[in-house]
Amino acid sequence: MNILVTGSSGFIASNLIPKLKKAGHHLIGVDSLDSKSTNHDLTSDYCSHHFFNINELEKLSQLLVDVDVVFHLAAKGNVVESIDDPLSNFQANVSSTLSLLEAMRVANCKRIIFSSTGGALMGDTSPPVDEQTLPQPISPYGASKLACEGYLSAYSKSFGISSIVLRFGNVYGPYSSHKVGVINRWIRLAIEGKPLVIYGDGKSSRDYIHVDDLTDGLQLALGRIHDNSDSVFETYHLANYAEITLLDLKEILECCLPGEKLDVIYKKARVGEVNKNFANISLAKSKLGFNPIVNFANGVSELYEWIQANEYSS
Repeated sequence: MNILVTGSSGFIASNLIPKLKKAGHHLIGVDSLDSKSTNHDLTSDYCSHHFFNINELEKLSQLLVDVDVVFHLAAKGNVVESIDDPLSNFQANVSSTLSLLEAMRVANCKRIIFSSTGGALMGDTSPPVDEQTLPQPISPYGASKLACEGYLSAYSKSFGISSIVLRFGNVYGPYSSHKVGVINRWIRLAIEGKPLVIYGDGKSSRDYIHVDDLTDGLQLALGRIHDNSDSVFETYHLANYAEITLLDLKEILECCLPGEKLDVIYKKARVGEVNKNFANISLAKSKLGFNPIVNFANGVSELYEWIQANEYSS
């Protein structure tokens, strides 16, 4: 198939593109380079990258001619930044998604797989959440993803654009040097011998998924959307169905430093951040065949080694 990937220089795309190329697909990438990632250098042999903002409707429409499926991975995903600047987050996530859907309508491109979020979308709803749980976002970032899902549903019904929405858990893994999520941030602090910072009491939880499992799920969604000839709008949670607290993560990270204990500085919990979240992935298992296999402790250890080798080697 001819596949267009937005956010093609990003963390998830850099892990997905080689898999798609190995499967024989022809790949076009679009990235604004706002994240400062240079990962496109790693995949330039597999993907034709174009660097512009996807709000540029005319450029995007031209690229979408003869494209079979879009993987929409581009987004601003930082909750704290969305609270500091909600309008910028709206422009980067909602406005750009609407522009992409309009470009797809103009170019007669009929299939899109969208990267949504589980935790930020659901807010402080009691876990485990699933596809029937009522979304209650508590941050502008979570609200932006819910708005995008609304537009995808509307364009599916109004214009026959098939959509599969994938609500990601907290993704981690290699090729994430531009990411500042808690796992990457804590690994860097541990390598530098600095104390970890916990906002709250350390009992807040997330459902972490390794990027290798996640990209397998993205490929499964590609197969499902390709096999459906009628317009569809489907939603799935891609996670591990496992609740990991910050204190759990601290213990796992200490296993990467035999004999050492990590110091912790506790600070006040931050506004907009979800307290507890993990997702029931039964629907993705039954409908997509999704089956995450990466052990979390092993994945963290491998990422520790990757960051040390790629960010701290002389």
